Amino acid sequence: MSYFTARIRARKIYIGYDKDGNRISRDANKTDFVEKVIRIDRILSFTDDHMFVACPHDTVEVWDYEGDLAAVKQHLKSRDLLIN
Repeated sequence: MSYFTARIRARKIYIGYDKDGNRISRDANKTDFVEKVIRIDRILSFTDDHMFVACPHDTVEVWDYEGDLAAVKQHLKSRDLLIN
């Protein structure tokens, strides 16, 4: 298994859809960044300032991360985990 280390803070938790097809979400209300080691296969995608992560119970969390997308891409590329 491969892992990715980042300083993150949880932003939002998506827990599914209601009967009308609208997303159900909750704010995570986290203010401090913490260091986390994340299994690569849990990461769904990165944007300039946050990532989408698959979590238990079929939920998805959005985490802010310190740094930028260019640094993330370089890190993944240096470990042959990014295909251009």
